[in-house]
Amino acid sequence: MNKLPLTKKQIIEFFKKQKTIIVKPEWVDLKNSQGRFLFEDLKSKVDIPPFNNSAVDGYALLKKDINKKNLYYYNRRIAAGDKLNIKIKSGEAVRVFTGAKMPSNSSTIIMQENTSINGDRIEILKTPSFGENYRIKGEDIKKNQKILSRGSKINKQNINLIAASGIRKIKVFKKIKIGFFTSGNELRKPTSNLKNSEINNSNFFALNSLLDQKFISKKYFGNLKDNLKIVKSNLLRASNNNDIIITAGGASVGDEDHLIKALSNIGNIFFWRAAIKPGRPIAVGKINSCYVICLPGNPVSVQLLYAMLINPLVEKLSGGNFKLPNSSKIIASFCMKKKTQRMEWLRIIKKTINNQDMALKYPKQGSGMISSVSYSDGILEIDENVSEIKRGDIFDFYDFETLF
Repeated sequence: MNKLPLTKKQIIEFFKKQKTIIVKPEWVDLKNSQGRFLFEDLKSKVDIPPFNNSAVDGYALLKKDINKKNLYYYNRRIAAGDKLNIKIKSGEAVRVFTGAKMPSNSSTIIMQENTSINGDRIEILKTPSFGENYRIKGEDIKKNQKILSRGSKINKQNINLIAASGIRKIKVFKKIKIGFFTSGNELRKPTSNLKNSEINNSNFFALNSLLDQKFISKKYFGNLKDNLKIVKSNLLRASNNNDIIITAGGASVGDEDHLIKALSNIGNIFFWRAAIKPGRPIAVGKINSCYVICLPGNPVSVQLLYAMLINPLVEKLSGGNFKLPNSSKIIASFCMKKKTQRMEWLRIIKKTINNQDMALKYPKQGSGMISSVSYSDGILEIDENVSEIKRGDIFDFYDFETLF
């Protein structure tokens, strides 16, 4: 076990080295595949487009007639889906519609906006270039061409491509099984009737929501009481039927925080504690073949650590690629001195001023300040080697709209 807190970069390198733990595939209908990871490369079963076709509504012309004639006759048409095999005659223009199969001896379409119709005659108002508005068979995707690689996630961006490639069933990794716990004697189901030192168990709802993904089969195993024997028995029980266990709370150094001791007694701890604020008391280990991820109890730490680091790990273990969240650049509109040498995730409000994205610091930054996630737009990532933020400094910004 690493004794010193790991930096974000060190944690990422460790996570990248982990291997997929789901090795069995299953077949699913394409309509039910969104959010799943491909078990094998996908190849197109057809050419896209499958035949030469028109990119616009207009008129097909012969190459030899272009630039020689301005007036054509027409009495034939081809609509999308027609099975006609037409050859154009010299001096003829054939009416074609978007997506319609091209006449076999034509590769030029003049847009209907550039023509004038008079009875059965078409006048060319703007001479087209040869090959204009013409889509060639297979110019987008060739038959048997690889369209997606093993580990790709099926999403709204690529499911259209799969369908256009003639694929209705795909082989995906089976769903990863994740069991999760919350921890603490003080936790209660949401109520307005809290007594003494009780608090509402918001971490259950945070984790339940974060784990609500198509490639995950999740199960809540309850709230761990602050008792070493109970913690050990529950972790062992959950590890028998799950690929990953995630806990929230109980991973600190207090007398009533038993997770780390329990995990070290019945399994292995790879690392404990991170040089990240908020999110210091995080641990990752294993019980036999089951990964155990112990998140802090503070709600903000749970949400940010999961979104920034744990979700990429879970996707990789599930058969996907290790992919960190996307960021953009933003300008700090405030000054601040850091109190620690840890990397910090500051919650900020994004404002556009004079066409520049500016970061305004949310006033409540504590790891227990749940409102800082609900009422801000994202996080500003401040590297551990930065000791002071000055107005005008540029940092990486992670937008909550894409992070969660």
